[in-house]
Amino acid sequence: MSTTSPDRLGTPVSSGSRVEVDRLTWRPFGRREPVLADLSLALEPGERVLLAGPSGSGKSTLLRALAGVLTTTESGDLTGSVLVDGSPPAGAAVGLLVQDPADASVAGRVGRDVAFGPENLGDPRPAIWARVTEALHSVGFPHGLDRATSALSGGEAQRLALAGVLALRPGLVLLDEPTSMLDPVSAAVVRAAVLDAVVGAGATLVLVEHQVEPWLDLVDRVVVLDGSGAECADGPVRATLAAETTSLLARGVWVPGEGAPAPLPVDPGLCAPVGGAPTVEDALVEASSVTVTRAPRAGLGVPEQPARPVLALAEATAVVRPGEVVAVTGPSGAGKTTLTGLLAGLEAPTTGSVVAGAPMRAARPASGTEDGPAGAAAVGPEPATWGSADLAARVGWVPQQAELAVVGRTVRDDVLATARRLGQDETTAAARADGLLDTLGLTHVAGADPHHLSGGEMRRLALAGALAHGPSVLVLDEPTVGQDRLTWAAVAGVVLAARTAGLGVVVATHDPHLVALADREVRLTPAVAPATNQAAVPAAAAVPPGPDAHTPERDVAAPSAAAKGQQRPARRQPGRARALREPGRWGGLAGRCGPLSALLASALLLAGAPFIRDLRTAVIALAVELALAPLVLGRTRTPLRSLAPGLLAVASVGFSNWLLSVDHSWTSGATAGLRVAFFVLPGVALAARIDPSALGDHLAQRAHLPPRPVIAAVAALQRFDALGSTWDQLARTHRVRGLAPGRSPLARARHVSALTFALLVQTLRQAGRMAVAMEARGFSRRGARTWAEAAPWTVADTAMTALGLAVAGIPALLSVLG
Repeated sequence: MSTTSPDRLGTPVSSGSRVEVDRLTWRPFGRREPVLADLSLALEPGERVLLAGPSGSGKSTLLRALAGVLTTTESGDLTGSVLVDGSPPAGAAVGLLVQDPADASVAGRVGRDVAFGPENLGDPRPAIWARVTEALHSVGFPHGLDRATSALSGGEAQRLALAGVLALRPGLVLLDEPTSMLDPVSAAVVRAAVLDAVVGAGATLVLVEHQVEPWLDLVDRVVVLDGSGAECADGPVRATLAAETTSLLARGVWVPGEGAPAPLPVDPGLCAPVGGAPTVEDALVEASSVTVTRAPRAGLGVPEQPARPVLALAEATAVVRPGEVVAVTGPSGAGKTTLTGLLAGLEAPTTGSVVAGAPMRAARPASGTEDGPAGAAAVGPEPATWGSADLAARVGWVPQQAELAVVGRTVRDDVLATARRLGQDETTAAARADGLLDTLGLTHVAGADPHHLSGGEMRRLALAGALAHGPSVLVLDEPTVGQDRLTWAAVAGVVLAARTAGLGVVVATHDPHLVALADREVRLTPAVAPATNQAAVPAAAAVPPGPDAHTPERDVAAPSAAAKGQQRPARRQPGRARALREPGRWGGLAGRCGPLSALLASALLLAGAPFIRDLRTAVIALAVELALAPLVLGRTRTPLRSLAPGLLAVASVGFSNWLLSVDHSWTSGATAGLRVAFFVLPGVALAARIDPSALGDHLAQRAHLPPRPVIAAVAALQRFDALGSTWDQLARTHRVRGLAPGRSPLARARHVSALTFALLVQTLRQAGRMAVAMEARGFSRRGARTWAEAAPWTVADTAMTALGLAVAGIPALLSVLG
């Protein structure tokens, strides 16, 4: 049984929980074999367990089962039992850190995100903010409580997610690869946080990690799962690793002290370019002094501060030649993903040039499709301008988010999708696809839905799909993340086979073992110092790469000082629930009132609209609204994209009334349109200034709506602006896979339909993963819920309501006066 002890705040803290797993078996629907098979396990209070095993062995699945969220979004056959302190697991007693930190974000600002768990537990407001501040400090979080979660790097998001778990002070802490996407220094900060906050509190710990060695001093027991989801080793960590070294290596476990395995021998014919490898050594692609500056994607609401362009890459140069592997390395923010995207033709640089060499521009032997030529013709020098089929025939691409590369209903169909689109011979393409699936260990899931694969399996699927159609250039972004020793050897073997076959291979990676296989290394430095970016240098002549030299682009460089010594996040004043505005900018009455009064004012305008019966009344009412706009909205501008739906409604209503009127009177149409504008446009402008978290606070505390549906709706609103970014990434995937349409309007309509369906699938899957993260932080816990911020009704709210009532009364007054 877990016990309680006071933490540094003087509040009760759970120490270790006892965990009992009895004959647990789980087979998701759509899979023939179970992911977990008859697994039994017992963990004593305070025990620290490392859960290891090959890719796809069910490690993450077991963590979800221990957290009690296995069936939250999945369906399947589940037998056996899991007990935590003698009862089914609950969010209050168990803290789960999911694999992707983006899935754990439930609020728009850092402070509210970490406060989510303590709110679900019913802690009083002062205790909530004390726990939030303490948790953020324990993980070395470098920003304040008002930092937007959307502005965090991957490493910062990982530390924020860990802080959200630690704020619960659970008796059982479950961590799913907490450092897999962090640079070494940031990973060390996270491990120190785990040691201090989890181990120091005596909590029971279950940790999933492929890279075992850095965690040896923090764990005291290792449990290894085999490929069938059954236990194959269990015991004290160092003794077990030493005694079972041979069998663990054979199962794909990265045993400390053992070097990287030899790459798997792979037939180069599986990777050979269609039409043969180039006979000359001219460059396939060359990027010269490229710089990329991006404008941040604007959301639906009014931004807190003006959007500033982001320098993603500065003055980088790289050359890709046939028959070589080029490793793109560098620290956080250096632009590795951006550079590889340029070399793959996914976008054009802001300045500089990306030019394809003669071997890449030559015609390709491919058949046509219904939408146009399938890459048979010669192309121009700039890959970013090529059509979809032309690009797919020449380039294979594996994105960092491998899930976005899925384009088929089954694993095998996904691998064959581009070859079929290019009109290649089905028999030849199928032989290559089956060979790649076998090499990469995916034959047993060839008929499965790709979305049911593990993260490592999905990354290998993306590699197979990028190669099966025989491109000349292969661009890979972090291809070895989430791979065990055996699958790593398979991925490395495919990379070397592609080189032998004459492909130019580009790999963005922080994996030192993979960099060691490269012929040359392009090492980037952060874009803030463009002068230090270097051109490609021979890998053999470069300084041997160390772990800190290869960090994924979305990681954050850890602070120069230890996390313990840094300043704590600034404390938020409880009750401050509205978004911050740029200093010196008057935000108007809307910036000072709460969301309920803004919504109430909009509703009052709707009630006043029916009294607009003539053009004179409509013009006067609209003129009053325009005159009051500076007072209500201040100096902040409402983006036109936010007003566009309202303007469309105004135009549609006006046109319809003009068309249907007996004498086609323009005054009838204008009056109807302005009547709609009277309440729609102010309502849109006010809604754009509402902070979703503040809306949830007021709906639950002031309107007394059920809290959990309100929270779910607010979490969905927080994710809405990300849909545009996901759409762009899906469109890039379809283009490089040859699935983008030609000029036919029908083909374009089908493509938009396919992208819309893919976006729906991605959104639903992300919503499911977010639901798991929310459940693991006590979302469904019974009992009273508290709120980190108050929802006061202020003088500004009264003024906003009174103003809305006054403006709404103008049409009624004019109609009475005649």
